[in-house]
Amino acid sequence: MDGARDGEEIGPGVGSALERSDPVRIGPYQLLGRLGSGGMGKVYLGRSRTGHLAAVKVLHDQLAEDRAFRTRFVRELNAASRVSGRFTAAVLASGGMDEERLWMATEYVPGPSLNQAVSAFGPLTTPTLLALWLGLLGALESIHAAGIVHRDLKPSNVLLAEDGPRLIDFGISALAGATSLTGTGVVVGTPGYMAPEEVQRGESGPSSDVFALACTLMYAATGTGPFEGTNPMGVMFRVVHDAPDLSRVPDQITALIRPCLDKDPLSRPSVPELINMLPAAETEGVSRLLAHGKWLPDAIRRQMRDHAGKVFEWDGVRPSGRPAARPGHHEDGEPDPHTGTFSEEPPSQPDPTPRPDRTITLGVDGPVREPLPEPPTVSQGSAAAPPNGSPPNPPGPYDAGATGAPEPDPANEASLRTHTLPLPADLPPLPRTPRPIWRRWLPDRRGTR
Repeated sequence: MDGARDGEEIGPGVGSALERSDPVRIGPYQLLGRLGSGGMGKVYLGRSRTGHLAAVKVLHDQLAEDRAFRTRFVRELNAASRVSGRFTAAVLASGGMDEERLWMATEYVPGPSLNQAVSAFGPLTTPTLLALWLGLLGALESIHAAGIVHRDLKPSNVLLAEDGPRLIDFGISALAGATSLTGTGVVVGTPGYMAPEEVQRGESGPSSDVFALACTLMYAATGTGPFEGTNPMGVMFRVVHDAPDLSRVPDQITALIRPCLDKDPLSRPSVPELINMLPAAETEGVSRLLAHGKWLPDAIRRQMRDHAGKVFEWDGVRPSGRPAARPGHHEDGEPDPHTGTFSEEPPSQPDPTPRPDRTITLGVDGPVREPLPEPPTVSQGSAAAPPNGSPPNPPGPYDAGATGAPEPDPANEASLRTHTLPLPADLPPLPRTPRPIWRRWLPDRRGTR
């Protein structure tokens, strides 16, 4: 599938938001927007519940309804899942044979495709071209080691990341040597990047990917491939019969790609031979740039960082024409079993404890309702008055009447601190008693009673 093509900026543009016809969730991925589309389907940016971004590719319905194609797709996807390498986008998840939609999720690479970068910034410099060459050779080495032929290596299937290029889209790859399920007379690939044996006989092998790699590197160096044209049949004719025009390619790059464009697949060098083709000193410098993320021009790297910020903002935009999802539900209205609802504050419940009756009797004046008083305070060295005229509790060791207790100084306010008694909030007030009854138990501050 081709990535989004936008010559003015890198990454999703204003037309990349989800439409009402787009799904909002595929498998475990919440879809955030469109990354691109092609002849096989659409590519969306998805985010899993664990915060993993992925490129989710959903195939067209007519392809999913074709049982033979579904069988081939699942077979090739299982093969692609075996590929592991730094310069390939790993397959993360996929749908099963019985699902309504055919889909696969691969690692999301936050960078432009090669055709986007060349369209926006022009041909790449020689150091960047050499780094691109080594990175793509590393990707093909991983793919071929898994017994797979890519069959559609082209600029839109090469993504540029700070730590190196990524070769993506194994949607039409096939197991090397396996029986093809493709219909008779059907050509699989992109004109201009197909090897002669693919055009003539429909045969693909590792050497076919080497031919496509050379065409891709020439595009990166000049902005055009070796067999350009508007008529696909004319382009394929030149692939089979004409020599490539390498006059505008830098000499150092020409020496690398010329043997790869041989019409005879047996005459093309293998991937390990191409890796060792660069001089050791040249390979050392290019490997250093790749290892430290310095292989891309500064202009592309700045755009990539801006793009990462735009994707974060893009993540928070609700799909156009869709209402906001209810709490605990997906945007399509289905309940989300992984999401619970909660309130920051629990709902207030009525207090079942009965409020005490605050009506008290004061002598002969009858009942009077009064508010609860503040907790009483006593001075240090003072004893609280006992109810109903009973004798007071004996003084404690720190009471004023105790032997050895410090004598409070009336002139010093600090020595007359008050203490709040820990009484229950609903305790009724103490009965009022005549002052002369309990006053005699208070110590006389002048030393007399």
